[in-house]
Amino acid sequence: MKAPTRILIVEDESIVAFNLQQRLMQLGYDVPHVAVSGQESLDLVSQSQPDLVLMDIHIEGEMDGIEVAARLNESHPVPVIYLTAYSEDSTLERARRTRPYGYLIKPFSERELHATIQMALERHEVEEALAENRRLLQQALDAASMGILDMDTTTSAMTITGRAAHLLGQPAEQPLALSDFLAGIDEKDRAAVATRFQEVLTPLKQFSEEFRLMVAEKPARWIKIDASALNNQRLSGIVQDISARKHAEIRLKRLNEGLENLVSERTHELRESLKELETFSYSVAHDLRSPIRSIAGLSALMLEEHRADLGEDGVKLITRISAKSTQMGNLIDALLNLSKLSRVALQMSEVDISEFATDIATQLMETEPERAADVRIAPDMKSRGDPVLVRNVLDNLLRNAWKFCAKTDITRIEVGKLLQNGNEVFFVRDNGCGFDMAFVDQLFGPFHRLHSETEFKGTGIGLSVVQRIVVRHGGRVWVQAAVDKGATFFFTLAPDPAA
Repeated sequence: MKAPTRILIVEDESIVAFNLQQRLMQLGYDVPHVAVSGQESLDLVSQSQPDLVLMDIHIEGEMDGIEVAARLNESHPVPVIYLTAYSEDSTLERARRTRPYGYLIKPFSERELHATIQMALERHEVEEALAENRRLLQQALDAASMGILDMDTTTSAMTITGRAAHLLGQPAEQPLALSDFLAGIDEKDRAAVATRFQEVLTPLKQFSEEFRLMVAEKPARWIKIDASALNNQRLSGIVQDISARKHAEIRLKRLNEGLENLVSERTHELRESLKELETFSYSVAHDLRSPIRSIAGLSALMLEEHRADLGEDGVKLITRISAKSTQMGNLIDALLNLSKLSRVALQMSEVDISEFATDIATQLMETEPERAADVRIAPDMKSRGDPVLVRNVLDNLLRNAWKFCAKTDITRIEVGKLLQNGNEVFFVRDNGCGFDMAFVDQLFGPFHRLHSETEFKGTGIGLSVVQRIVVRHGGRVWVQAAVDKGATFFFTLAPDPAA
């Protein structure tokens, strides 16, 4: 009895991973391990030798899922199916370079998951069979002649022997005119083979061609002839039946086309769903503006006209209502700005990172001229991107650095760049309060804050804006920090060429 297919799940969200593991086990698959990071994935593949890997693209650690798949292709080739919520063209292009066996856009149905896994396994089986057939064929060709074809180029008369005559459906050891040989070739390929013969006969060159024969059997029989010149008058080579390989290639091509169509359909569906969700979010946030502003206005009016009647406790309560309504208004404005990021088309051009950073830093220092600050910005930092959005990234990162350095004796901020895997990486470093890296996964989520509102004001949306803009440019953003030792935010504006 054949053992169940063994699958490794690479997913850093435990609830999603557990749900996926249970669904797969109910379908009859063996799912002994779940990995959450790139290094753990590589280790588990090496140890357990799974039949297939379900790979989320955004996972814990320095490597994302696409980088892990690329490494697996080099060290432990195993079919990889991407399971992700990301469908940007840049992400799809990076993923395509790793030659995946599938690409499912979350959310997906159990039926789609099962069908994609089965197609991937079948494709992998076909590829392995194809590789084995090629190996055996090469051994046979090395060990013995599989059929010989000779041609006198002065008369165009051919002589075929042994297995070659049987494959071509012609009498052995008898002269065969080129016209008779061509007549036995399928009409779809006949003209191309005839043209090829004319090209190699004058002057005499090496001949190699694959074609179908005129036979009633189905599927069609494919033949390959490899021949080279023995002298100025003779062309000699071998004839072989390549039907198994050609039909495997055709089958594999159809499987690949099916996978591409499935990815295209799911991507289109996801984009439509995202468009509807963004429109809904925008409408809700926009409609909430009016009542929130009314609450803020009425609170201010009550304080102005009825302060004496409210008493001390009443004034405190109304003041809190006013402050909270103002905070809610700021959050709604931030949410509207976040939703707009996906609706605006990128206007790509050269952007001057140094100029943007200098302008923003100057504005920050002018708002607090009494603060001691040492801001250093590397010169001539340029890249390609949308000028408005790239400036937005720098604005959020520099304002964050300025804000979280407020309690230091001297505010120190550095903006620079470095090379990593041949890619330009920009960074914003500060000596502020920093944070515990154990909570780094929460950092780029909308409205997630690692410090209380009383310590540092803000909406908690800035880093979400940064991440969304960077991802739209095909790059990524990450951070290194420690409590009371500042933070360094790194970002790229292009895909990593080493990925």
